Formats: sequence, structure tokens, C-alpha cells
Amino acid sequence: MHAALYGFRDIVRKEFLHILRDPTTLVFALMLPMLQLILFGYALDFDVRHVPTTIVDLDRSPESRDYVAHLQSTGYLTVVSYLSTPELAERALRRNDARVAVIIPSGFARRFGSGERPAVRVLLDGSDSQVVAPARNALQRPPDTPAKDSVDVRVNVLFNPQIRTQVYTIPGLACVLLQMITVSLTSFSLVREREQGTLEQLMVSPVGRLGLIVGKIVPYSLLAMIELVFILFMGYLIFDVRTAGSFPLLMVLAVPFVLAALAMGVFISTVAQNQAQAMQMTMLTTMPAILLSGYIAPRETLPGPLYVFSAIFPVTHFIRISRGIVVRGAGLADVFPSVLALIVIAVVLVAAATARFRKSMA
Repeated sequence: MHAALYGFRDIVRKEFLHILRDPTTLVFALMLPMLQLILFGYALDFDVRHVPTTIVDLDRSPESRDYVAHLQSTGYLTVVSYLSTPELAERALRRNDARVAVIIPSGFARRFGSGERPAVRVLLDGSDSQVVAPARNALQRPPDTPAKDSVDVRVNVLFNPQIRTQVYTIPGLACVLLQMITVSLTSFSLVREREQGTLEQLMVSPVGRLGLIVGKIVPYSLLAMIELVFILFMGYLIFDVRTAGSFPLLMVLAVPFVLAALAMGVFISTVAQNQAQAMQMTMLTTMPAILLSGYIAPRETLPGPLYVFSAIFPVTHFIRISRGIVVRGAGLADVFPSVLALIVIAVVLVAAATARFRKSMA
């Protein structure tokens, strides 16, 4: 037994020294679980509240304003805008500026006085199935004022009338899978070159640093685009999730997302010293991106700082684009803010990866 354990203490001491001499790996090993615990705790909140709501008040009476105040008091709905026509309200839902539209007709107050039951029309964004039930509960909750107890709430679910879960999840899942694939592919690229000793050969060749970074990205971009087409095709074939908008437009708008995600992976590879660190950094960016992007739970459930922080991830914006085009039939004008955000993120990450690579090779 003693012979079998010979050198045990020396090996233990050696491994502890190895861990202590690699502080980056140690920090990631200790900090990653705590960060994920915090993110899971805040991000996985299925009690959806403060759903963005737009109001079309065609009555403009004290009674209608009192009714809107009641809706806000439930805590489930938050009025973000007042619009003049139902058509503008429907467009706000298509643009994802709001998830609920409450249309109060003219004569709302008069019907109370005559004993009639006034009707309120409500449009719900069915592209997010997690929002529909809480919004309905808030709208059907009796007001405090007895006179308004007889309001007839007529709900119309747009874009996904059957409220099928797959219609909501498949477009988001395509984005999440694409992010995981792209970041993982490129985060190991430069690290692998460095460990194999081929990076130095590239540096003495007549290849510019920006050319090297972009050259690393382009082949994986083509692979990612093929992967996206395949995922969406399988979603249609198996789950009957059809693209309500323009499929070519979705493919075009996927390009800045793919570039941004790949650039994020390349940036990781310029920071990581070995493949173990690259893997840990990839997890550190991928998991928060999935949790905070709105794929699992609506972003409205996030605390303010995390809501702002989630905007730095490319997948957050592409989920809005994907669900907008696939489920709501949105056009370029409807998703343009998300497209612009992706372009900015892609440019910043490519520039950061190039600058970091220059610094690491200096």
C-alpha cells in the first residue's frame, strides 16, 4: 500500500503549485459558479410583470383615465406610450415597442352612465407566450371601483393566435444555438495556433493583423449561415414553425449577428492563454447571453442594471429580429434599431480583437 501511494504528497504539492501559478484559471473556477448563481437567480423569473403596454384612449374621459390607472396598479402592465389609432398600436406590437395594446372606444364613460356594459379591445403579442397569461390576468382583474366591474374585455391575440410554445421558442433557440456554435468555433482558433506554434509563422508572413482576424471569421460565417438555414428548416419540418415575414431579409440580417458572435469568439482567443481558459471564458459569455437575452424569460423581468447589461450580447438583438420576422412578419423598419445595435457590436468587437491581438503579439 505504501509503495502504491509513493510520491502522493509530492504530486498534491505540485498540483497546488500549478493552480496557484495560474491565477486566471483559479479566478474563473471560483468566480464562474457564483456569477452563474446570481444570473440564474435574477434571470429565471417567470413571474412576468411590467409588460410594456400602449394605450389608445378614444374616449379621453376621467373614467377612461381611471381605468388606465387601474391597469397600471396591478403591477403587470406598464404604460409606455399613448397612440391615436388602433393601427398604430398594432404596428407598435409588430415593432416590439409594446407587448399589449389597450383600445378604449369613444363613449366609454357614457355607457357607464346609461347602465350599458362598455367594451375594451385588447391586442396581445402572441409571439411571446409567457406574456399572454399575465397580461390577461391583469386585464381581467376587477377594478376597485364597483362601477367599472362590468367592463367587457375583448382580447385578440396577434401573430400566434393558438399560443403555440414552439412558435415562440424555435426562433429564439436558433439564435442561441448559433451563438454557442460561433463563439465556440472561433474562441479556440488563435489559442490553438499559439499552442501548435503556427501563429508565429503567420506573423512573419505578409498578412495584416486585421486581415488575419477577418480571415479567421469569414469561413465560420459561411458555416454559421448554413447552420441557421438548417435549424429553421428543421423547425418548419418538425414543428411547423413558418416564417411570417421575409426569409431572405432574415438571412441578410443574420450576417451582422454572425460576424459579431464570431468576433466575440476571436476576442476571447486573443485574451486566453490556453484552451482551458478559452473554454472557461466562452462559458462566462455564453451562459449570461442565453439567460439575459430574453430567450428563456422576458427581459422585462430583469433588474435595471442587468437589463442594460444584456444589450451588449449580440444574441439579445438577433432574438428580437428573428422573432419579429418569423412570428410577427416584421419588416426592416420594424427591427432596424436591433440591426443597428448588431452592426455597432460587430465593429467594436472586430476592432477590439484586432487591437488585443496586436498587444498580445507585441
